[in-house]
Amino acid sequence: MDTGRWYRIRNLARLRFCLLAPFLVAILAIPCKAKASNSFYLLYRQWQAYDWPEDLPSASEVTRSQRGLGWQQQNSASTFGIDYDYQPLRIRTGEPAHNGHLHRLTFGGDWQHRLYRLEATAGVAGTSNMFKYQDFHNDLLNGRIALFRALNETSALSLGVGGDHRFGSFRWLPRARWQQINDSGHWLFDLPVLIQWQSTGHLWEFRVERNGDRWATLEKAREVESALYLREWRAELTYRVHDGGGAWPAVVVGVGASVDTRVRYEDLNTGTVALSLGDALLGSLRLDW
Repeated sequence: MDTGRWYRIRNLARLRFCLLAPFLVAILAIPCKAKASNSFYLLYRQWQAYDWPEDLPSASEVTRSQRGLGWQQQNSASTFGIDYDYQPLRIRTGEPAHNGHLHRLTFGGDWQHRLYRLEATAGVAGTSNMFKYQDFHNDLLNGRIALFRALNETSALSLGVGGDHRFGSFRWLPRARWQQINDSGHWLFDLPVLIQWQSTGHLWEFRVERNGDRWATLEKAREVESALYLREWRAELTYRVHDGGGAWPAVVVGVGASVDTRVRYEDLNTGTVALSLGDALLGSLRLDW
């Protein structure tokens, strides 16, 4: 094994340990006798084609969709889940150092212990070339983490800090979390990344959130190792049209929009490309068991 590849494997193992350490601490705090419920979901989301705002003669529309599935276990003190999603992102201009097939597998959840709340996920995210050729680099490992502390035992407000790729490269930002349940439903403000409302009975849900992540990329000749960054503001309204029962799933449909969608990646001819794809409407279908 060559020295360069050995150093990459060692760095991947070291980063993996750093990402997993919060989970080990949190799991020790989970009450063992808490009654848990399990659920499984399938998700499909389709965006309207993006029209490039840049005046590029060779540019055409960009298409995007998402397929996802996952499993979740929840009890009174914690939530733990495993999620996989696949996004074809068709960019039809230039010579991108990626093939546009974005795969992401993550595991994690949230844990509450007295005044403290931990939210953390870890996993791998990369284009299909990474897994086809099994030539991995450090950008393959990915994660999010946030830690909050409530002002007191009865306070709805918690303050904390979180780190992720939602605003581009990985960065730490202060976070303020407030939630309340009243006659109008369940309100959650997690600023600056999320505003969520659920109606009584959870028939309706409205979310405005900051989405963003990084996928490791590898071009076909396996000579350029880089990363793709995709970020947006997303608003979505969903409605549960069927409650499900027995072997039948609950059915949830949604409509929304992605605003200020931006992508950054390496082009084989021009180097780093940072583009604004603009805005696009979207629709979604989710099945829950």
